[in-house]
Amino acid sequence: MKNNFLITLILFFYLSICLVSCKSVNENSSVMDKEQSGSSDIAPKTEINSFTVENSDIDLETEIVATQPWNITFVTKAPHYEKLSEHDYWSVAWQGIEQAGKDFGVNVELAYITEPCEYEFKCIQAYIKLVAKYLNSQTTDAMIIAPIDGNRLVTVTEKIIDQGIPVIALDSAINTNKILSVVTFDNFQAGKVMGEWLVKQLDDNANVLILEGVTNQSSSIARRNGFLTGLQQGNINVLDTQSGLWDTDTAEKITTQWIEELPDIDAIMCANDTMALGALKAIQKAKRSDILITGYDAIYQVIQAIAKGEIAATIDQSPDIQARIAVQMMVRHLETGELFPPIIYMPEIKLISEENVNLSPQ
Repeated sequence: MKNNFLITLILFFYLSICLVSCKSVNENSSVMDKEQSGSSDIAPKTEINSFTVENSDIDLETEIVATQPWNITFVTKAPHYEKLSEHDYWSVAWQGIEQAGKDFGVNVELAYITEPCEYEFKCIQAYIKLVAKYLNSQTTDAMIIAPIDGNRLVTVTEKIIDQGIPVIALDSAINTNKILSVVTFDNFQAGKVMGEWLVKQLDDNANVLILEGVTNQSSSIARRNGFLTGLQQGNINVLDTQSGLWDTDTAEKITTQWIEELPDIDAIMCANDTMALGALKAIQKAKRSDILITGYDAIYQVIQAIAKGEIAATIDQSPDIQARIAVQMMVRHLETGELFPPIIYMPEIKLISEENVNLSPQ
C-alpha cells in the first residue's frame, strides 16, 4: 500500500513538472510564432499623412551616369511579354528600365518566359530555367530580377551572384541575403491605406470580401494583411478571403460564386487590378452595380473604369519609377561598390479614386 502511494506521488510530481515545462514551451512558441508571423508585415515607423509614406532609408534623389556601358539584364515575371499591351504593369516597368538605360548610359536587356504556361505562378520551372541561362554569362554584368517565387529562385540566384554578377530584386523579394536589395512598394502600408479609405466609403457593419493573389507570395500576403489592418478602423465584416491567382477569369468565377451565395455584399477588395477587372465582369453580369470594387496597380483599364464610376479606387505603384530606381541603384553599385539596405521602398503611396483620377498621369 505504501509502495502504491509512493509510486502515485512520484507520478504526480513528474506530471506536474511536465505540465509546467509544456506550458512554458507552448507560451514561448506562441510568442515566437507571433514575432515571426508579424516580422514580414511590420509597417515602417513613418506615419501615413494624406495617404503618403515618405522613404528615409536611402538617398533616391541622387542619380549618376555610368562611366562605361554596363550590361544589365532585366528578368520580368510576365510570361509572353510580347503579348502585353503598352499599359500593362510589366510593360510600364520595362519602359522605365529602357528610359533609365538611356539616361544612365547603360545597356539594358529584357528576358522573359516564352514557354507555354497558364498562370504566372505555374511558370516557375520555366522561370528558373530562364534565370539559369545567365550562369557563366559573358554578356551581362548585373541582373534585376522580378521573381515569381522568392523561395524557389534562391538556389539559382545565389549561384549567379557567386559568379560575380550582382542581383537586385524588383517588386518582390528573393529570400537570400546575397542580393544587393529589393526595390519594392510598401504593400502592407498601401493595403492599409486602401482599407482605411474603404471604411470611409461604407456604412457601419458593411460586408466586405477580399480577392488575394497567390497565397504564399510575399506581396500578396502583405497586401491582404494591409487590407485587414485598414478595415479594422471601422466596424466591417470580412465575409471571405480567396485567392484569385492574380488572374481575371479566376476572379470572375469566384465573384460570381460569391454573388450567388452571399446576397448582402457591399465591397470586394482585390489585390491587383487584373482581378478587379474580373470582379467587375461578374458584378456587371449580375447587374450588381451597388458593390464597390477596389483594385491595386493603377493599370490603364482600371484608371478608365474609375473615371466611368465602375471601379472605386486603386493603388498606383508607379512601376516605371520602381524600375528606374532599381537601375540607378545597380549603376551606383557597379560604379562605386555602394551597398544598400535590404529593402528600398518607393517614396510615396498614391491612392487613385474618382476624386483625383483626372490628375493621375496616363
